Amino acid sequence: MVRPSFINNLDWKLLTDKYSEKKLKKIVRKIKNDYPVQYAIGNVDFLNGNFIVNKNVLIPRFETELLVDKLKKYMVKNDFKNADIIDLCTGSGCIGITLKKYFYDSTVTCIDKSFLALGVAYRNMVRNKQRVKLIRKDVLRGKIRGKYSVLVSNPPYLVKGDYVTPNTRYEPSMALYTKYDDIEFYKKILDISKGLLYKKNIIAFEIGENQSKRICSYAKKIYKESQIVVEKDYNNLERYIFIFNNCE
Repeated sequence: MVRPSFINNLDWKLLTDKYSEKKLKKIVRKIKNDYPVQYAIGNVDFLNGNFIVNKNVLIPRFETELLVDKLKKYMVKNDFKNADIIDLCTGSGCIGITLKKYFYDSTVTCIDKSFLALGVAYRNMVRNKQRVKLIRKDVLRGKIRGKYSVLVSNPPYLVKGDYVTPNTRYEPSMALYTKYDDIEFYKKILDISKGLLYKKNIIAFEIGENQSKRICSYAKKIYKESQIVVEKDYNNLERYIFIFNNCE
């Protein structure tokens, strides 16, 4: 079968290695209709690791790689090398597992409400030869326990009607959309964070467009003395919020 022009050489090799020609024809038709090639291949590279992905988890993106890279640098700068890290709405586990790779003496807890997503995260933990704690919990409703020095989250931040790329419609809606308020997860996480975090801590969020001012305003109500930094992604969009308490 000849490689279609909309599939690059590397992806084509991975697909032909995985599927018979008969099955491959079906997969190619799906990809032509915006089915994510990462789901068809079954995995995706993320920083220094490779992660299993399927319809139960979001496909990790470059923006999330940049979140982890920025957080890593802030953790080193503020001496969080042996941190207790919590990753809320973990999905595939790519954030928490990658942080564990960088900070192998740290403890990492990954939380998600989806049992199926946690199954993928478990497989990724094994694949990447890391040990993290996986807990099934609804961030908006469940009681989260423990004490942590670093909290990181890339939660749902879209509302129905927001524009998404065509292939995004194949990804799990519960990982993309909130029910009412586009920043409800950030509000809830900030509300519970004081009971979860040590006095010296870092909170790191990946956010959607046009949300930084509202999230920062809410954070200031809870952490009046904190230093809050908003950073941009590769497209010069405000995509990350870092909240520092008792840090340098």
